[in-house]
Amino acid sequence: MSVLLAGLCLIALLFGMPLFVGLGTLGTLYQLGNIQELGVQTFSDLTRQLSIVFSDPLSKLTGDQSALFLTIPYFTLAGYLIAHSHFAQRVVNLYLILARRIGNFGVVGLGVVCILIAALFTPLTGASGVTIVAIGGILFPILTGAGFSEKRALGLITASGSIGLLFSPSLPVILFGIMSDNKADINELYRAGVLPGLLLILALTSVILLFSLKKDSPSRTLSEVSHAVTFGVKDSAKLALELLAIPLLYLLMHSRFMVITELGVFFLVYYFFLEVVLFREIGFKKLMEVFEEAIAMVGSIILIIFFAMVLTNALLYDGVPGKLFGFINQYIHSPLAFLVVLNIFLLIVGSLMDIFSAIIVVSPLIIPIAEAYQISMLHLGILFLTNLEIGYLTPPVGLNLFLSSLRFQKPMAEVYRSIIPYLIALIVAQLIITYVPWLSLWWQ
Repeated sequence: MSVLLAGLCLIALLFGMPLFVGLGTLGTLYQLGNIQELGVQTFSDLTRQLSIVFSDPLSKLTGDQSALFLTIPYFTLAGYLIAHSHFAQRVVNLYLILARRIGNFGVVGLGVVCILIAALFTPLTGASGVTIVAIGGILFPILTGAGFSEKRALGLITASGSIGLLFSPSLPVILFGIMSDNKADINELYRAGVLPGLLLILALTSVILLFSLKKDSPSRTLSEVSHAVTFGVKDSAKLALELLAIPLLYLLMHSRFMVITELGVFFLVYYFFLEVVLFREIGFKKLMEVFEEAIAMVGSIILIIFFAMVLTNALLYDGVPGKLFGFINQYIHSPLAFLVVLNIFLLIVGSLMDIFSAIIVVSPLIIPIAEAYQISMLHLGILFLTNLEIGYLTPPVGLNLFLSSLRFQKPMAEVYRSIIPYLIALIVAQLIITYVPWLSLWWQ
């Protein structure tokens, strides 16, 4: 009966049942399926076993680790403030002014600037969907106006939507650190993600440069796009203050002057003061709308985290990691071979699940197996997050593909075709990250 109900639950998820409901239901059903093994004979035994499944997630959200979870609303609110300000437009305008006379190379460079903007926004908001929806609407007309075909602009924005998830203050990095039971320190994870994150940016940049060599590459000069663009001293001062927060954040984090929760508060207050008080680009009415959007995102993340933990706790209570390792060890004896299988598995997981759910459900199962193969926890964390990041772009059901289709009103088939060269470049970069551990551990 439990197997039948679990199958119905999976079907319901495909037809739109809320993810957190499905995760909680699957966790409860999994525990019920082990009634005989757990020695459940009375109703009180049943309620005790179910309470075990729900109590551990609740203790993590309210116990010693609750402070780490508090970083989620702080960074999310700060990210939404930036997304609704004119920050992205200021970056693009500055580039258009500087590259006005460069010609075709300037147009290619504009694509690189769009990648860098996305790499700044995604870790701030904690979700790639926000980058595509909020920033993509600004960048798409600029790219097409500068000479990019709609297909190339669509592929670039879609691929850039998840870039930057390895950079501070990305929430998935924090979450992996929590789920590793502090085996991977969060500050060290951010440090380990710098070079792999830059390599992923370089991979997308290489695609743009290759496109520029083709005969049908953008040929318009930026003067046609930028002749009406102005960028004064006031704009320069605003952009300088907004960008100042990024090196300041890294400095405070790696100097350990502030813990991660205090950094979240600092970051939120800093951007609130800039965008609302000093620049006055977000009025009171808009501020309420921004906070509503951000709180909705925070609420959905917390619900997903809790109910994903319910499923994870049930799997761990049944000893699933040990069973998985026993099965895998029969066929795979080399750490290198294990990493190949792990990459393929995580790409599939990343294309099917939300990144927060994937981290909570899958990482506790994979971590003990990776430890048995003597894989560095920091290297594992970077591989884990990078695969999930690329999974957002993996057809047929990668989340970014659907968001891009909805945002730009394009058929899914067109989105699939536009993303292929970028996806190939990212997978090549992922293979380099996998088999060159130095990229993640260079500072040790």
